Amino acid sequence: TRIRALTLRHPIRTMPRMLDYAAIINRAIELLTNPRRAFRVIRDETVPGRSLILRYTLVLAAVPTVCSFLGQLSYGLGFGFSLLYSALMLGVYLGTMFLIGPVVNAMAPSFGTVRNENAAYKLMIYGVTPVWVAGVLTLFPGLSILALLAGFGYSVYLVYQGCRILMDTPEEKAIAFSLAAIGVLLVATVIAGIVVEQIIGSAFVPPAIVHAGKPIPIPH
Repeated sequence: TRIRALTLRHPIRTMPRMLDYAAIINRAIELLTNPRRAFRVIRDETVPGRSLILRYTLVLAAVPTVCSFLGQLSYGLGFGFSLLYSALMLGVYLGTMFLIGPVVNAMAPSFGTVRNENAAYKLMIYGVTPVWVAGVLTLFPGLSILALLAGFGYSVYLVYQGCRILMDTPEEKAIAFSLAAIGVLLVATVIAGIVVEQIIGSAFVPPAIVHAGKPIPIPH
């Protein structure tokens, strides 16, 4: 229809109440290409920040989840191992997003920032969009570290742009605030990922990779 065509051609003005994949993709694209304009629109939206974890993050976090699953399969880690690891990591992604809002909100006064938990959720949920997009690189296990660095690196820039608009962070403290916020999320994600690997490693022995006719166990 004409209305839908116009929606796809122009920036999103509000997030839909129900899952609208076209709207989610458009929002992600605008955040990546014009974050200041996107965050001004987000500031005026009345959607509860925490609800965006299931309405926005869950959809985009499927990118690294599915790509990681396929990448591990291609690496020879086996279907069951790859599926369990990817599913648990999806839980990590969503769990850390539920926790990061209150943590960033608590940090806010230390950076001259106005405390607002709803805004903190919006800032972080939308600010880490590059992490999910860069997750496509996990199709190739050797590029996983690059995906992590690229995604979180660009997220610092998005949070830097967004914190001044959503949480009134002073210009001179915006960089430090964005680095601290993304740093906390990165550390939490890495630690949780290590725990997941240990859990799977102790309960699930992946298949061996055959090299020169001899099986080589996959390290946990």
